[in-house]
Amino acid sequence: MLAGFGVSRRTDPRTGNVILNRGDVEVVVYPGKSLASVNGDLRLLSGRVAAEGGRVLVPVDAAPLLLEPLLDVPVRWHPGPRVLAVGGVDAPRVEVETEVFADRVKVVLRASERVPFRLGRAEGQVTVAVDADLIEVDFQQRRFTGGIVDRVQYLGGRGNVFSIFLGPRFKELTTDDDDPQAFVLDLAADPLPVRGDAGAPGAPGLPARDPETPIVVIDPGHGGENVGAAGPQGTLEKVVTLQIARKLQASIVGNLGYRVFLTRDGDVDVPLDDRAPVANNYKADLFVSIHANGFPLEGAAGSEVYFLSDRASDDVSRRVALAEGGALDDRPRGDSSPLSMILWDMAQAEHLEESSRLASRIQEELAAVTGSEGRGIKQAPFRVLVGAAMPAVLVEVAFISNPDEEELLNSTEYQWRIASALMRGIARFVVQRQQRLGASAGR
Repeated sequence: MLAGFGVSRRTDPRTGNVILNRGDVEVVVYPGKSLASVNGDLRLLSGRVAAEGGRVLVPVDAAPLLLEPLLDVPVRWHPGPRVLAVGGVDAPRVEVETEVFADRVKVVLRASERVPFRLGRAEGQVTVAVDADLIEVDFQQRRFTGGIVDRVQYLGGRGNVFSIFLGPRFKELTTDDDDPQAFVLDLAADPLPVRGDAGAPGAPGLPARDPETPIVVIDPGHGGENVGAAGPQGTLEKVVTLQIARKLQASIVGNLGYRVFLTRDGDVDVPLDDRAPVANNYKADLFVSIHANGFPLEGAAGSEVYFLSDRASDDVSRRVALAEGGALDDRPRGDSSPLSMILWDMAQAEHLEESSRLASRIQEELAAVTGSEGRGIKQAPFRVLVGAAMPAVLVEVAFISNPDEEELLNSTEYQWRIASALMRGIARFVVQRQQRLGASAGR
């Protein structure tokens, strides 16, 4: 084959090495070894060179290392369709994007140019073939928790096939191909049963559920015109809090089977005084508000977890509460009578101890990720926590004002680590709370 490209070949009778020449380029392959050389520069190959029947066999993924300098043209090995492309072969690039929600998984195949996508169904899976002679794909496989999708995998072959292996919670598929360069698959779940009254404000028509299944409401801080803090490179608090909240929702549903709701699932501004009532309307067992600290303390790093108090643990805590939308100026808004203040204190005190325990469990798990063992838990008069009829905490997951932590907050991997730590802290609290309630009932 190489003779057609003007390549000469000879075998060294003394060593058995095979020498290929074209112009001033010399490639030497060494039978029995995982080595070759290009103009004297050694190249390590992924496997041994074999010589049999007058042929020389090299690992196919190593062919570009040897042929590209020899032929002076682009050479690419495409493992999916198992094609070695020599020369300027046009191959559209296809990338895979995924997004996980509590009740659905979104998969997007996005091509660098217009290509035909062909949908197929098989037992337990959905397939999408890309009708092109050749495509560029770096994606291999991605696994999921949550029971809707087990994994997305590039199978390749002549049809350039992507396969979505379905989980036990999968219910229905919808697709969108309005964009000629993208194919969108939305895989919805069978909903988990939930607790609630059909007429509860903010939670219309919620079906009944097992009372032992906890409900968690997650509050992504800020939103809309209320952007929150901004990092040195312009990262916005409202963006990262929503990204982490969505990952936490998926992590809790997938690993714990709890019902999880967000106070906002888009870039909208929800008033501070309306967020705890959302949790009350869902009859939630826990309320977790997620933020990123923008307080400009020199060298400040790591996470902090707060629960509600009418007085801050320290001056810094009060200033953080002000930065996150305002601390309470007077506790019973609109009524400063001694009786109303006592009633307000009693309502908050009912969950104070449990909120402290929840904050402790979350901070213990976050500390292993953020390295902030010494920051501990704190109290502050956060308005967003006022009125929550359940254990409630506010989590500052990192200092967005710290350039290093701003970079981490923009990392999908780090966001998942934060979400997993939050999930573990919530799970520990729920288990220990159930044990306490069981022990109390047994007395």
